[in-house]
Amino acid sequence: MVTNATHSPATLTSGRLAAAGFSLALAALALAPAPAAAQEPGEAAAVEEEEPPPTWRFKQADKPVKVVVLAGSVGAWQREPYADRFESLCRNIEVKNLSKVGYGAYQLKQRFKSQVLENTRLGLHKRDDGQEFWLVFHGGLNSVAMPEQTNHHIRALFETAHKRDFKVVALTLTPWGDDDDKRWRGARALEYVHDTRAVVDFVLGKLTPAQALGSHARKRSVEPDAPWADSERPDVSVDLYNSSLRDAGAAVRDLDAMRDLLARDKDWKRAHKALSEDERAAALERDAALLAEIPRWYMRQELRSFDHIHPNTEGHRLIALEACPHLPESWGCSCPEAPPRPAGATPAPASSSTPDVDAAAKAALFGQPYGHWGWLLLRVLLGAKV
Repeated sequence: MVTNATHSPATLTSGRLAAAGFSLALAALALAPAPAAAQEPGEAAAVEEEEPPPTWRFKQADKPVKVVVLAGSVGAWQREPYADRFESLCRNIEVKNLSKVGYGAYQLKQRFKSQVLENTRLGLHKRDDGQEFWLVFHGGLNSVAMPEQTNHHIRALFETAHKRDFKVVALTLTPWGDDDDKRWRGARALEYVHDTRAVVDFVLGKLTPAQALGSHARKRSVEPDAPWADSERPDVSVDLYNSSLRDAGAAVRDLDAMRDLLARDKDWKRAHKALSEDERAAALERDAALLAEIPRWYMRQELRSFDHIHPNTEGHRLIALEACPHLPESWGCSCPEAPPRPAGATPAPASSSTPDVDAAAKAALFGQPYGHWGWLLLRVLLGAKV
């Protein structure tokens, strides 16, 4: 509803200052220096800082199901986030949102250990009868440029949680991307599609260990090619990527233009030079069709907040509605009618012959996209504590 209102000079000044601050933050995010080379998350984190020992605890004795939400900046949204909506939809749960701006899969794994498992106030070793502990995980986008490594850390987090008698709900990455973002132009966009879907498909159980983890499969506690153990998989998975959040009705790109773009791309030609003429022609058609379809896997314009990655308040409402029918019965959820699923079936996988972007370039573009001050300003935009 729109109402007429008279604004005082103070209100107008405050609005202008907020707008100026928003513009300044976006400019700083764009200009903040990215690292010169990819770093192992174990060696350095984008914004990981020393945190004091945890002192928080669950307080509602009448809520037998305790839920920890762990995500990056999408989950750290402050205005009616999906974590709060879960609590209003499900009568038996008490929620603690530990999402953190800028954290990738490794940092979230470490945060779960330090803020949950090492929290002596939670009494994890002496639970009341009928009490359940659940982890809702919704991370990986901040490290998606290294999908096999990201999946390795997510898998290890699931395993750690299960060992401490937590059950796991895993939400996939949400749709992201925009034609104005250089990562999504040209042949390079194929790599970001592949990386995103590799993390999504791992969470949904569509990949073998070798496909999901690559060389990291040797770090499993079983043989690298052994089937997934239950402890490595979420108890519940929810597909937010192919959901009502994506712009399924967007206009596709011109197929002939995409075909011509790939045929002239040096990296694409180099990656496919060993193929026969027929095989190369088939790869060209497949990849051109994927490039043309990419805008339909972006987030809907009306669900975006300040960029194409972070959903707004309405986007968070839809996340909660998408997840609600899949949440455990013990949570006692009363779910409104779920939003309609997009027409069209499962996304086709990106071509395995897609030219890869070297790790350093990908880290500079996405692995750690903002410098330290940029992340601080992003936290201010989200209303998160700095």
